[in-house]
Amino acid sequence: MKTVTKILLSILLIAVIGGYWYIQKNKKHFVKKSIDNMLKKKTDSLYFVHYDSSKIDEVNGDASFYNVYLQSDSIQKEVLAGTDSLPKTMYNIHVDEIDVDGVDITGLLTNRSVAAKKILLHEPVVQIINTGSDKPAPSSNNDTLELYKRILGKFKSINADTIQVTNGTVLVTDKNGNILTILKNINVTLNNFLVDSVHNYQNVISYFIKDVRVTIDSIQLPESNTGTRVNISGLVYDAPKKILHVNAVQQYKVGVAAPLIDLKNININTLNTDAFIIDQRLKAGMITCDGGIITIYKSGGKSTNKNPEINFSSDLIDEVAVDGMNLKSTNVIIIDTSNSKEKPFILNDVRFAVSKVNNVTDGSKISDIISNAAWQLSVKSFSFSTKDKLYDINITGVQLDNVKQTIAVGSADVQPRLSEVQFVKQSIRQRDRFDFTFNNINLQGVNFKKFIADNIIEVNSGSLQPIIKVYNDRTLPPDTSSKVSKYPNQQLVKLNFPFYIKELKVKNGYVSYNEKSKQSLKAGTVFFSNINATLTNITNIDERVKANEILTLKATALFMGAGKLTTQWKLPLNLADTSVIITGSLGAMNTAVLNPLVEPLGMVSIKSGNINRLIFAIHGGNYRSTGKILFLYNDLHIKVLKKDRENNLKSKNLESIIADAAIKSDNPLKGENRTGAINYSRDTTKSFFNFLWKSVFSGVKKTVL
Repeated sequence: MKTVTKILLSILLIAVIGGYWYIQKNKKHFVKKSIDNMLKKKTDSLYFVHYDSSKIDEVNGDASFYNVYLQSDSIQKEVLAGTDSLPKTMYNIHVDEIDVDGVDITGLLTNRSVAAKKILLHEPVVQIINTGSDKPAPSSNNDTLELYKRILGKFKSINADTIQVTNGTVLVTDKNGNILTILKNINVTLNNFLVDSVHNYQNVISYFIKDVRVTIDSIQLPESNTGTRVNISGLVYDAPKKILHVNAVQQYKVGVAAPLIDLKNININTLNTDAFIIDQRLKAGMITCDGGIITIYKSGGKSTNKNPEINFSSDLIDEVAVDGMNLKSTNVIIIDTSNSKEKPFILNDVRFAVSKVNNVTDGSKISDIISNAAWQLSVKSFSFSTKDKLYDINITGVQLDNVKQTIAVGSADVQPRLSEVQFVKQSIRQRDRFDFTFNNINLQGVNFKKFIADNIIEVNSGSLQPIIKVYNDRTLPPDTSSKVSKYPNQQLVKLNFPFYIKELKVKNGYVSYNEKSKQSLKAGTVFFSNINATLTNITNIDERVKANEILTLKATALFMGAGKLTTQWKLPLNLADTSVIITGSLGAMNTAVLNPLVEPLGMVSIKSGNINRLIFAIHGGNYRSTGKILFLYNDLHIKVLKKDRENNLKSKNLESIIADAAIKSDNPLKGENRTGAINYSRDTTKSFFNFLWKSVFSGVKKTVL
């Protein structure tokens, strides 16, 4: 009996030793066959797996596989293609090395599970083949789950303390192998990973919520329908720290090197990873960006919709709710696609900060988003040319604040591109050459919501400093077109956008008019300095006009730098009413300051005299003005001028004696004040300001002669 027992024990020992030796010799074959059979059963034999070599330590549960391939079988793929049953997405996967530490070898060999302390994939290359159209189809939940299972073997369960991917690459190609999307140098660290037959896509993707860190050097997205591509570089996603960072986002036109969009250093903090990964909702704290370049293309032509709406829409993010966004120095380039010769419109150094961006969903109106958020926008400068190419308009120091409801502009210039001589050379008829500067523009009580939603400008109050210079050369043929119905108030009412400014103040303004005389061939200048004015009820909105039909201007200024001028204008906003009422007074001044004006333009020089007071009241219409003038002066004497051969002005002696004798040197004279009646018929080819000047002059002339 003892002998039999010894024999049985010996046989058993030999069997164990032989079995162990057989397993050791064939364990690679077992593993490979196990994985092959599993894949064939669960992918309709569409895929096969192979690797060059392996190293397995079944005692410690460590395994390494080298040069691993998971590929679709080309013959089977052709068969499926012939029966129109080819999946819309195919995968080819290659991994240089797969290292598994602390693996359950028994579970691995029986196709039941993968359980390991650590799974490391060195330099995997995943090719996702879009078998349908040339454009990649949007990924579904099932697509993402399928990719995970294909990479890791589609076992019944996969459990790993840590999964690491180093220097990975993902390629999305069409069926001919052309690259549509590429992700380079992917590095992933994923902790506490568990997938089994019970878990669905939401659970798989949820492992990117709590304990994962992903870095991707570069992402090239597929070409869009508009012929552009987007490149993303330096992406970092850190779920534990709740941050998403991108070094740069660039958009290019295909075949063009210069980027349309180039934004640097984008950071999202306090990221709600559950909302971001599971629900495609961007819920976070602050989004910051160091700025760069944004190019916007706009089509020309007239739109039939006065208030076109732009809706929020995204294939990636379904909803946005963030504490705030901060865009730093960015140049915004706007290109008119309807006019290739037109220079781009560039906003320099745009900065945008916004807070309280909540409940932005698919279909939300951009106008509502901006209206309901708290934001500040600044632009360092921008410029453009007028349609006739005669003027450059330069704007600097723009600041808009939706919270304070204010707009501030450092300066707005309308600068002529031609000198006075060049302007006249290219002019066929007389016309004004403008040189405008508006400094320190400040608007308060700006209704941004109404502007964004309805394109209506409403401002409670404002202030600015205007510097206005006008030049005209009267040696050119006159412009004989009618200026009727072109008063300033009438022009304002006809503007094609609705606006209302309750009150506008002018501070320390300056206005000059310089005219070259046809008779003297010299220029004379009239100017008003230290202008301070208040304009009220500036509007062209029908409801506002019905409530108050009068635009009022009250102003003080220095006339020719000497006489204090006070004036009040009442201008109708109802186009059916053509009446204007202008009253004013001019304080004491020496008449000699008028010579730079009257000598070249009137061919008269004032030898002496003092203006003591000028009071005027004018009632004007489209064709005639009436009113009264009280002009008080003393010791007024003049002389008449003529041109010599060198075009210099000198006195006409006889005519000067006659003219000086014809005027009355004083008012009052012998204790009696003379008033001059105004009854002036307008030259309809002349401007509104010419009409006012001639009306006042007609009353002065009646007083003096």
